[in-house]
Amino acid sequence: MIEKISEMGLSPSRYEDCLRTIADKKNGSLDMDWQEIVDKYNLPLNADTLRKASSTIFGGAYVGEYLKNKNVDKNIQESIETSINKDGTYSSKRLLEMNDEQSKDSNYILKAHGFSPTEWKIVSLRNNIRQVVSKQDGVVSLYASFLTVKPIDEKELSLERIGEFFDRLDRNYSIPNIKTETNILTGNKMLLIDIADLHLNLQASQFTTGNEYNCDIAEKLFFDVIKDILSRTENYSFDEIIFIVGGDMLNGDSLTGATTKGTPQISDLHYYDACERLYAMTIKAIDILKKRGKVNVIYVMGNHDEVTGYKLAKYIDAWFRNDNMVDVDFKPLARKYYLYGKTLLCFAHDGKVNNLPTLIADEARQEWAKADSVEVFLQHLHSEQVLIENNNIRIQRLPTISAKSKWTSDKGYNSKRQCKSFIFDKEDGLTDVLYTKIK
Repeated sequence: MIEKISEMGLSPSRYEDCLRTIADKKNGSLDMDWQEIVDKYNLPLNADTLRKASSTIFGGAYVGEYLKNKNVDKNIQESIETSINKDGTYSSKRLLEMNDEQSKDSNYILKAHGFSPTEWKIVSLRNNIRQVVSKQDGVVSLYASFLTVKPIDEKELSLERIGEFFDRLDRNYSIPNIKTETNILTGNKMLLIDIADLHLNLQASQFTTGNEYNCDIAEKLFFDVIKDILSRTENYSFDEIIFIVGGDMLNGDSLTGATTKGTPQISDLHYYDACERLYAMTIKAIDILKKRGKVNVIYVMGNHDEVTGYKLAKYIDAWFRNDNMVDVDFKPLARKYYLYGKTLLCFAHDGKVNNLPTLIADEARQEWAKADSVEVFLQHLHSEQVLIENNNIRIQRLPTISAKSKWTSDKGYNSKRQCKSFIFDKEDGLTDVLYTKIK
């Protein structure tokens, strides 16, 4: 068969191109006469012989046998021509081998021309039957197929497109089995509790401040916080617990109920009664905490109760003097430092934020050298704020559970009432933050 084509002076590809030209001539899509075709392909035939074709290699029987022996997919033949039109459509001409039913199937035609039915839609289609070849395996019909298509808009949906999308989904998905770890809850952990600015003995009423507050309410909230923290960390094992005292735990610092510098306050109880209440509830809290780990009590000077807070720290130290589960730092320093693993902790009631990194580097230079990060905790303004977080130093203010006083209410100061507690890992530093909200 190839020999016969070669005798005509044609290669297989040139022969197939000649077939396409003849097909276009016969269906009227090519304006060439038969002699021009003979001349174009330098055929050793006259124009009339080529026109009749049946006795030559251009006859239907020969063409059908050629296509079959070539082992080309009978459903999709080689493209005749593909072009892009000015209006954004695409035109394709192909010589297709298909039956009558397939010639009416739009999806089949699209695929035969190389277009996906889910991405293209037909603008126009014309199929002209070209040859019918009778062979021992049946009748083969050749069609000259002229197709114009355009892309389907992304907004257009079809059952095919929807089906294709869902076919890409993993229908056999199952929930992964994730093994949980419990070792992160045990060992080398520290719990930090700072119930900042409690202001026990502050007297406030709904009528004058918009909220109720007194010693009974303050004590209840104090123990609510401790209960909440211990309940939510009951699966943890702590090496130690840092418990901050002072820092305006008491609202006044003298018999008059005024602050350390003499600012008058509205008190709920006499100063002595308030101190009795404060000392008793603090001892009780430490007794509760030491059941979960060694308690390091750190006194932080406040502006409302500097003297009372110091006396409270000394009272705690005396009470637990023979108890190895309690240590007390009662030094009256403006800034306190504690190194836990690779984290340096700094506690202060207030301070000039921009000066703190330099002060810490100077005052705690030995601890600073051993730390990977520095965490600074300030109180005083009753609101949660992260002031600096840079170069492994984080300075933040802590919120309070205290209600508003007449002064803060008049000034319009308001913030969410909550306590913020922390869990530290000896190697990894801060790992958990716990919020206890006042309901």
